[in-house]
Amino acid sequence: MVDTRRSRRVIRTLAALTPVCLLLLGLVASGLAAETPTITEDYRITVNSVGDGHVVDTVKYSKDDFKAIKDVQKDKRGFLTRRYMAEDLTGEVMDFNVDLEDKSNSVVITYDKPGLAYCTEGEFCLYGYADKPTEESGGKFVFEEQSNVNSEFTLFTDQEIKTTTTVLLPKEATNGRYDSGDKAIKYEMPPASTTYGFVSQNKLMLSAVFGVLAVLFAGMLAFVVTRKPVDVAAGTAAGPSAPSPPGTPAVEAPSAPAAQAAPSGPGVCKKCGGVLKPGKHFCTRCGTPV
Repeated sequence: MVDTRRSRRVIRTLAALTPVCLLLLGLVASGLAAETPTITEDYRITVNSVGDGHVVDTVKYSKDDFKAIKDVQKDKRGFLTRRYMAEDLTGEVMDFNVDLEDKSNSVVITYDKPGLAYCTEGEFCLYGYADKPTEESGGKFVFEEQSNVNSEFTLFTDQEIKTTTTVLLPKEATNGRYDSGDKAIKYEMPPASTTYGFVSQNKLMLSAVFGVLAVLFAGMLAFVVTRKPVDVAAGTAAGPSAPSPPGTPAVEAPSAPAAQAAPSGPGVCKKCGGVLKPGKHFCTRCGTPV
């Protein structure tokens, strides 16, 4: 009799606890489902030696979601670009391109951002990283984030997106680090001479050479401008004549005829300036004797 009563109590207790257990299991299942990302994004930034960034953003969907995204993109070509236009109002975006990859159910967006890294006080800075990197090795920084998103990329439905952001610094970069105070990635680059070649490496020598050449050119220019012209002699001295063969009588060279005096023109009266007529001994204009 006692065992029967105990069995009934156990059954009643289990019956009362069953709804609670089912509710807890449902909450756990829904929580796990909510934490499982339905979309994954790989956001990769490669920075070159002058601070420009090349971005490759790969967003991977389920097969059904990708088909829906693809259909919308066909009708509205700029549907997926609005997000980037909003993010980059203060910067410049170049060579923007969108590819839809059917094999991987992914949207691949590539573009360039000139001046992505700011050069301040001898070091480069990449701002906008609120959380610490989950991986940091040399010139590679990895950030991971999962959030509930409602935007163009989810067709305005609430979906969990896991984003992995990878930042690759230039090969020449040194002292790469994450600054939690400025929420930025900072790094240093070697002097410009190692980047820009022979001219930067030999600035002092080339400056001296070009300075000497400039002085020589200035001296030659001054000499050409200030030198005086040399007067050419009216006549040139005749050189010695060839000797006559033996037995040949000397022949005098014919002398040039004497130059005839140019006929004088009519005279002019010294007093009034009138023209004197030939044969007159006085000016026919004012009567002054000539």
